[in-house]
Amino acid sequence: MFLKKIIFILLVLQGFVVSAQLTPEMLSMRRENMTFLDDQVLIFNSRGYASPCQYSATGITRVQFPPIDIPSYNFFMNFSDKKTGIEIRDDVHLFWVKGGIDALGCNFRSDAPMVIVPQDEVWQPNLYTRTSTFHKEINHEWCSFALKTWTSVSGEKDEVFLKIRITNRNTKELTLTLTPHQTADALRVQDPREALKKGSAKVTYPDVFTIQSEQLRFRVSSSVEKRNEQGFEVTIPAGGIGEYYFAIQMEDVEKMLQAPALYQADIALRMEKADQHIHKSLQWAAEKLPEFESDNKTLQEFYYRSIYTMLSCRFERENFILNPFWSVGCFWTSCVSWDNSYTSDLLGILDPAGLKEAILVSFREGKLKSSWITYAGAKPGLYIQEPFAVQMMVDAYLRQTGDYSILQAKAGNATLYECLKQWADILHNKYGEPNGLINVGYNTELIIEIRTDGYNHIVPIVNCLTLKLYQRLIEWAKQMNDSKAIETYTVRARQLEKSINDHLWNEEKGWYDNLYPDGTRGTIWTYHLFDLLNSKAASSYQQQRLISHLKENEFLGRFGLYSIARTDTVHWDRIDADWGGGGQYAGMPGRISRNLFEMGFPVMGMNILKRAAEYVHYFPTLPQNPRTDNPSADITSMSNQIAWGSIFEAIVFGMLGIKEYENGTIEFNPNYFSEVGNCTLTGLLFRGNSYNLVLQDKAYTVYKNGKLVAQKVYSEKTVVKP
Repeated sequence: MFLKKIIFILLVLQGFVVSAQLTPEMLSMRRENMTFLDDQVLIFNSRGYASPCQYSATGITRVQFPPIDIPSYNFFMNFSDKKTGIEIRDDVHLFWVKGGIDALGCNFRSDAPMVIVPQDEVWQPNLYTRTSTFHKEINHEWCSFALKTWTSVSGEKDEVFLKIRITNRNTKELTLTLTPHQTADALRVQDPREALKKGSAKVTYPDVFTIQSEQLRFRVSSSVEKRNEQGFEVTIPAGGIGEYYFAIQMEDVEKMLQAPALYQADIALRMEKADQHIHKSLQWAAEKLPEFESDNKTLQEFYYRSIYTMLSCRFERENFILNPFWSVGCFWTSCVSWDNSYTSDLLGILDPAGLKEAILVSFREGKLKSSWITYAGAKPGLYIQEPFAVQMMVDAYLRQTGDYSILQAKAGNATLYECLKQWADILHNKYGEPNGLINVGYNTELIIEIRTDGYNHIVPIVNCLTLKLYQRLIEWAKQMNDSKAIETYTVRARQLEKSINDHLWNEEKGWYDNLYPDGTRGTIWTYHLFDLLNSKAASSYQQQRLISHLKENEFLGRFGLYSIARTDTVHWDRIDADWGGGGQYAGMPGRISRNLFEMGFPVMGMNILKRAAEYVHYFPTLPQNPRTDNPSADITSMSNQIAWGSIFEAIVFGMLGIKEYENGTIEFNPNYFSEVGNCTLTGLLFRGNSYNLVLQDKAYTVYKNGKLVAQKVYSEKTVVKP
């Protein structure tokens, strides 16, 4: 390992770009290390998700292949031994959770069933591998076999694959009937573009291989030709091995009147194509993103797991309004600007065209009335952060591409520039006070969803981000020679900046207060306020006062940040993790860490980054709102979230001190930490050039397209102009 590290550094020092790698195998995780429940563990291959069940060799639960979304779906297979006549069940995962049967009494108590005994389970992107055993003597006849199964989903069709390898440990042949079991509360098409679909969603069971309603059909097909009324029949010779393939196919009954054939010889080939698809998808990303290697393997894993979590939100489906479609995550299949804004630089590097479409679709479909753009179009629901998020996304797009034509791109009936001006006018005309402050009224949910009141009316962060929007519009107006806009937003910006400092700053507390219609003030200790750290709303003194609250048992906890400070006894909510108190929203540790690095507070930036990095020991994909005190996430929220791409940005643009400018200039001013050790960033692509950065204890080195640019001590910047 040491020799490999030396060779790697020497290659980089000599200017060679090491071949980028991002593979499913490098992201693998053993199931016993995860704190996710079954519904939270995802196998995904661009089209949809399925969740494998712990303690079962074959169990699969919740499936989503939009518009098919069946949270209540359950599948497993039982094994009936012809010789002994016993049924060996594989549904321990169900009664282990629900009770009714003592799972630990199975296989020897007279009133308990025979069951498959689970052993090891390993997850990796689009593959879940399980081993199990059964070893019993029944009426002087041995039934002894090993199971190994592989579960994945297709990248081409709406189907889940299951490969089963059975090793007969007996000296006699083994004949088993594999009986598929499928259940669901209802089978209903969920496409929001359609009115309530005709036909009943009630589940029926035409045969042992099929469940269906008048809307959907789920059918299990196999490479096994021999069948009986109970299922698929296989025979394994003494000491032999048998391998069998199965496909759970999901279909709209109206579109596919004929059920799939039960015998399908090509399932193994389709499963191999699925494996090739996930490898190709990850390699596509690896070729566009820099490779990061560090002596700190937890941080290195955090880098890659954040990238994969973001990639697991990328749908490729022909029935979506955009293809590809960057969703916020699993199950809530919507493109939301606020979530995208946390990972917009990463999106701009990886998929600038996709970032552009995500920006434009927010206006084309949302029409300044909706922030939730589903795969079928806008649905009701507006965040007041919408224009601020879009502005951040446009800034990232311009940094990565320099393509100012996006401002003139059509976003519905107007250009993007005009749409952003319209948003600024809505803020001023609909919500503006005479002194320029923005008053969003009583509706807390217009900002964030929390379960206590008070975060409403004149909210500091809304005002600070409105100021930032005005200031950015002034810059764009100058490029557009829009003198009227320059004058308008200059006046508004000056008035708003003065009012923020005159009315919202609380000198005693070192914080910004909310203002209410009755003239009273309220202090909400929310980390949402730290979004202003990358704005010009606060002075350096005010920024330092704000940052002084980032301390243990106030905003800092074991795994990062509390969304509301523990000291805020009025609003702190243990359950509502992402914004209510007890945890943190996916994008906030990375964004706040990056901002702290960029502002010149590297120790605090690193403090937050290293705390959140510990999540990688517990989560295969990083969830929407993990707890701050323990590595868990509630089942009501998503188990992946696009905003975790902010960790990539915190490492690259924060810790490694890389700053990219719209004019094509790139700057290097990295931070060295002994706990991170030596590290390399290889193949950072920016404006047609490839950069390598090597950090060692005394100095750092920069290469451009394989040629040495500079070797400097820390605190000395390296600026590379276009």
